[in-house]
Amino acid sequence: MDQNLKFWYLNNFILVKELKEEYKNYIHERTIMKSLKKDEMVYFQNDPANSIYFLKEGKVRISQFDKSGNEFLVAILGKGEIFGEASITENSSRQEAAIVEENLTYCVMKDEDFKSLLLMAPELNFKFSQMCVNNLLETKNRLKDFALKNNKQRIIDFLKEPIVNNNATVNGEIVLNDCFTHQKIAQLTSTNRQEVSMVFSDLRKKQIIDYDRKTIKILDLEQLQNL
Repeated sequence: MDQNLKFWYLNNFILVKELKEEYKNYIHERTIMKSLKKDEMVYFQNDPANSIYFLKEGKVRISQFDKSGNEFLVAILGKGEIFGEASITENSSRQEAAIVEENLTYCVMKDEDFKSLLLMAPELNFKFSQMCVNNLLETKNRLKDFALKNNKQRIIDFLKEPIVNNNATVNGEIVLNDCFTHQKIAQLTSTNRQEVSMVFSDLRKKQIIDYDRKTIKILDLEQLQNL
């Protein structure tokens, strides 16, 4: 991987771009740029947790597996997000697996190097701590939604999330590719595929979204946000 390209990617990462040059150089020198294709594994559940990942391009699926091998989808992360951060906080082994959902480019950094950086750069330490707090709050809110919101509302709320609305627009429409299948959305919202299809059919009749087997288009984001 071209080193100038790696530096460009890192410099445009939200947690990095405002750091002093010496800290940017520290990250640049201690990260490895990698690319993986769809369905390849970044790491497996129960692997040693000894590194942190900066997601530059593509999407990654974070999942947990039970003893029977059943997959429980936790999140789908996109460009500009960090994952594997539990290695910095407390866990010595991965509690989840990270699987490429859409061809992936990322930087990987050893946890010991990142911990040293947090000590050197208080501003990064603050932002990273805030990110961890926000992730925890999102998890709590998601659990709260499962308890208080009905299935239809959870499916609609999924379409309002940043991972959806940060996708590229085409002619003013937000277009989601095939990483957001009805089955994946059902897993993320603790519903089922049939319920997702029913809600999507209703939203299509109202001309809020349109979809086929490969894409979902949000036609009227304002109307969707008001639901």
